[in-house]
Amino acid sequence: MATLTLPEVFDVRLKLQELEAKVNAGSLSLFERCDMEDEILTLKEKLGEFDRLKFSDEGECLNCSA
Repeated sequence: MATLTLPEVFDVRLKLQELEAKVNAGSLSLFERCDMEDEILTLKEKLGEFDRLKFSDEGECLNCSA
């Protein structure tokens, strides 16, 4: 999986918030809710991968400017 850039992480987090708000609103059908929850899990996996890969072996942030 390709590493996300910081702007992409920001966009993913916004998308995640939007989807979670829609699911929590309770106005979705069962199938729509399941689809959105699947998308939420996928986005959380991407963010988790980013979090695991953002530091080098020396503990330095790979996405921060030097």
